Amino acid sequence: MGYKININYQLSTLFGLGRLPGGGTWASLVVLLSALLVKDPFDILLFLCLSMTIFAHSIYKNSLPFFTSKDPKEFVLDEVFGMALALTIVNVSSDIFGNIAFNLPDYINNHQLVFITTFILFRIFDISKIGPVGWTEDQTTAPLWWKNLDIADGEYSRVIGDDIVAAFLSSGIVIILMLMYGWL
Repeated sequence: MGYKININYQLSTLFGLGRLPGGGTWASLVVLLSALLVKDPFDILLFLCLSMTIFAHSIYKNSLPFFTSKDPKEFVLDEVFGMALALTIVNVSSDIFGNIAFNLPDYINNHQLVFITTFILFRIFDISKIGPVGWTEDQTTAPLWWKNLDIADGEYSRVIGDDIVAAFLSSGIVIILMLMYGWL
C-alpha cells in the first residue's frame, strides 16, 4: 500500500477510530475533548471546520476503494466536521449572547456543560437519523417538499449532509436552551 493511499485511509478512519464499534461517536468525542481541553476552543474548532471543508471530499474519494459502501461506517471525517461545526456555532452564539452562568458544581463549568450537551444531541440526531437528518442521507424517505429542496446531490453530499443537518439541529436546540435560561 503506497504512502499516499495509506494516509488517505488513515485520515478517513481518523487513524483507526472509525474501525471501532461506534466509530462516529469516538470521532465526535475526539473533537469534543479537543474543544474542552483548550482555554479558547474557537481556534481549534475553526481549524477543524476549515480543514474538513477543504480536504474531506478528496480524502473521501481517495479512500473509497478501501470500503464496500459509498457511505462507509469507517469514514468518520463527516462526524468530525459535523461535531466541529456544532461546537463552533454554540461557541460563537455563547459569545454573542453573553456567557450565561448556570448554577453548577465546581467540577464542571458553563462552557463544558454546553459543549457536552451539544455532543449528546449531535450524536442522538446522527445515530437516530430523525427527520431532516435521515431525509438528507436517504431522500427516498423524505417528504416531497424536502425532495424539492435538492439539498443532497451526490454521494459525498449525502455522507456529510446528514452530519451538517445534525450539527445545525443540535446547536440550535442548545442555543434555544441558553436563551430560555437567560430569559428565566
